[in-house]
Amino acid sequence: DRARRQHMASELVTGRRGMIYDRNGQVLARSVEARSVYAKPQEVEDFLVMANTLGPILGMEPQKLYDELSKTKRRFVWLKRKVDDYTAEAVRKVNLSGIGLSKEYDRVYPFKHMAGQLLGFVGLDDKGLEGIERSLEARLGCIPTRQIVQRDAMGRRFYLHEEGQTEPRGQDLTLTLDVQMQFIAEEAVARDYDARWSGALVVDVPTGDILAWAQYPFFNPNSYRESSPLVYRNRLAADALEPGSTFKPFVMAAALQERKVTPNTLIDCERGKWVSKNFTIRDTSNQGMLPASKVLRYSSNIGMAKIGLSLGAPMFHKYLHALGFGERTSVPVSESRGILRIPRDWSEVDLMSTAFGQSISVTGLQMAQGYLTLLNGGVYKPLRLIKEEGNVDERHERVFSEKTVREVMDMMRDVVEEKDGTGKRARIEGVEVAGKTGTAQTGQFSGGTELKNYWFAGFVPAEQPRYTIVVLQDTQAEPAFSSAAIFARVAAGLEILAP
Repeated sequence: DRARRQHMASELVTGRRGMIYDRNGQVLARSVEARSVYAKPQEVEDFLVMANTLGPILGMEPQKLYDELSKTKRRFVWLKRKVDDYTAEAVRKVNLSGIGLSKEYDRVYPFKHMAGQLLGFVGLDDKGLEGIERSLEARLGCIPTRQIVQRDAMGRRFYLHEEGQTEPRGQDLTLTLDVQMQFIAEEAVARDYDARWSGALVVDVPTGDILAWAQYPFFNPNSYRESSPLVYRNRLAADALEPGSTFKPFVMAAALQERKVTPNTLIDCERGKWVSKNFTIRDTSNQGMLPASKVLRYSSNIGMAKIGLSLGAPMFHKYLHALGFGERTSVPVSESRGILRIPRDWSEVDLMSTAFGQSISVTGLQMAQGYLTLLNGGVYKPLRLIKEEGNVDERHERVFSEKTVREVMDMMRDVVEEKDGTGKRARIEGVEVAGKTGTAQTGQFSGGTELKNYWFAGFVPAEQPRYTIVVLQDTQAEPAFSSAAIFARVAAGLEILAP
């Protein structure tokens, strides 16, 4: 009976988490075996000998170890989790009664900081705490099971599975990310000017697959304890910000769809300053009468405000809701809904300011979803991050006609390719590009200077979009629309990779 108790034991088997792969089978996250040291105080024969022997091995003060174990009433105490092989072997050799080693798993991210904020990390108990590791815990993790196991004279487990017993294991996960494209995007955002933070999303237009999710400063989940929440926060999904002028193509599309304007409709841009009901709107350029197509090219706030007024709040809201603003996407990450108020709460000022990207808050992920719908012939298509699954959100309603989409795409092409467009920094030699710059106020100041968010959203090639790219910066400096330059670096790299 005594021998059986020594050699047979009930053990909680945690099992191995599922692997995370990119679309080509590159390992983004895996679990490796580790050993953790534990004590069963009631089985320790000599606490003093144990403390003096084990303390130096574990790098713990012997007196503290003695006090902790000799006075506790607990039946099980972790002494050190996930030690290296050298330490585990040293503990095994001293063969102290009441001291044992348990098999656990350590999470390893082979590409270090690559897609760090998106992947997230797991804690000591192998539970996802941030990112995909947390949001897909039910799939990647596994419920621990208690099993009867055999042990040798030193307490080591025989790794022979009993009949009907298998070690629990989480499901593997294949993302739509492409490691090469992720590298290109991360290199581009890391070369940012004086930004405090930069991010970029790359989406494959034909499929809706997210190919790259880059954020800088980088976060290495292998050493997550060394980073603050500000660094590992997945800001492309969690932060809702004013979109500024990158929002204007959606407003223009809605007005074209409702036949409030045509590309040739003349709009008075009031020579750069318009006072309406004690609300003053200013433009960065001094424009008079402009056709609607050039309102987007010159990024006229005044022209867009008048277009917004022509739509009216209920119709305006209907299109924004259909594009996915004000609600979470189908991407399985922790994200903000943004702010899209119901139409009855809109004042006339709200209607005008929303038309040029203020009085509304969106995430980078929502912007990518909106542009994907626009470029998908005007038909809503949900973004996709999990490779082997179909698009979870099966809404595929038409938001804009193909004619409307083509007219807006042509306007966005002029923003970049025409000599007087505001997005000239996004140009790529040999390829036609389309896009829209955006600047949003934050209301936050540092050293007397207001912090601003700079956006660029665009697609390439302009005629038949393959990729749509959304870039966002949080900066104090005036970067001369460097977000457009980041876009160009990413897009040029993708063109090199494209078959």
